[in-house]
Amino acid sequence: MSDAKRDYYEVLNVDRAAGADEVKRSYRKLAVRFHPDRNPGDQAAEEKFKEATEAYKVLSDAEQRKIYDTYGHQGLRGAGFEGYSSMEDIFQSFDVFGSVLGDLFGFGGRGPRANRPMKGRNVRVRVPMTFAEAFAGAEKDLALRDESPCTECSGSGAASGGLSTCTECGGSGQVVTRSGFIAMSAACGRCGGHGKLITKACASCSGRGTTTEQRSVHVRIPAGVDTGDQMGIPAEGEPGANGGPRGDLLLVFEVAPDKRFRREGSTLHMDLEISFFQAAMGEKIPVETVDGVEHLRIDAGTQPGAVKRIKRGGMPDPNTGRRGELLVHIVVLVPTRLDRRQRKLIEELRTAFEGKE
Repeated sequence: MSDAKRDYYEVLNVDRAAGADEVKRSYRKLAVRFHPDRNPGDQAAEEKFKEATEAYKVLSDAEQRKIYDTYGHQGLRGAGFEGYSSMEDIFQSFDVFGSVLGDLFGFGGRGPRANRPMKGRNVRVRVPMTFAEAFAGAEKDLALRDESPCTECSGSGAASGGLSTCTECGGSGQVVTRSGFIAMSAACGRCGGHGKLITKACASCSGRGTTTEQRSVHVRIPAGVDTGDQMGIPAEGEPGANGGPRGDLLLVFEVAPDKRFRREGSTLHMDLEISFFQAAMGEKIPVETVDGVEHLRIDAGTQPGAVKRIKRGGMPDPNTGRRGELLVHIVVLVPTRLDRRQRKLIEELRTAFEGKE
């Protein structure tokens, strides 16, 4: 498929406000029309099937759809979704055929579905970060817990010699019923689509086929991430089934606020309180920035609400590394209590400015 991907809503011919049921109905029509089993040898039909399946995969997932609506295809790539390069990629990662196509016309899959290699589920992990870590970037070891195939039984759930062929489906994992011209195939209810039955369970996993394992994943987080930003780590999600690859790890960042700064993307804002004497006469004032203390020149006659810009004083952009600005908002402090001498001096200053006796 070309790198210039079509809009997913255009692909499925639905409005951007379309609900889940409408998206599903539209995809189902396209999938039935262009499915490779119905169009053998038709490369154009296969490409349309892959395109429609990719669009449905995104628009049927609330979080992926939100990313796409906000950032488009580039946002999905940043979250770790690259689309599908082949039909086998689809079969391994996205079982649309049972849930959407209903196995109409008998073209549900490639052999027993439960035995087909399947990509593992993606894992979403919340990553808390301090403001300083977000500014400089960080390396973290994330503790994960997932279900891995049992090494004793290689994920079958059965002890040695403890598997038998299902007599209901003859080992195919599918049963077919016909009504007129329509054939409907579904996973065998007796073996769950595996084609095999466990006659003696594995002692290590009690027949589950998986064991719980703890693992640590080392990740490098670029400088400049913000709350809500996401980063995909390929092949660090849950293990796949039947020899399929791991899913992906999706990091969702939560950056703690800093009491000194307000953040808007890579731009930082801060308030700088000065006296009305400093505002009137001008002065160099030390300012604590993210890079350390910097002396900022306040011009004579600076007005309340004035903004001073410090180029490259903001946060880095996590994609380009370029620094944003630091905008310093001037707050002029006015004394709230004056003694008699202070009041007299201010009155004299007022008279000098206004020319009144």
